[in-house]
Amino acid sequence: MSENKKNCSCDTGNKIVMSCSGASDLGCISDKVARMLQVSNKRKMNCIAKAGLGMEKVIEQLKTKDILIIDGCKLSCGQKIMEKNGITNYKHIAITELGLIKGDSNPNDENLKFVYNKISDL
Repeated sequence: MSENKKNCSCDTGNKIVMSCSGASDLGCISDKVARMLQVSNKRKMNCIAKAGLGMEKVIEQLKTKDILIIDGCKLSCGQKIMEKNGITNYKHIAITELGLIKGDSNPNDENLKFVYNKISDL
């Protein structure tokens, strides 16, 4: 357990990324691209479920961060979680805005690199 905690990068640094990982192909892409941003040291990944729960301490911490929300589809669940909690300091991208289609976008290397390259400097 302590080894996992040691390797966890939750809530570290000012630039964070949160993704709605959903159950679709675009949710998978959202999650994997968020992890790619973390591995490349562009942003640290944080758990959007904590914000969804409305955890007051987490919400207050998030209000001090530079946040990128990656949603897979036009439902924009991640963005709605931010709005519900009064968090306004975020950039948002829905992968469908990049032209990928829900249910027809394999989370393969080509699509992952495409999305990563489009958003890595946000």
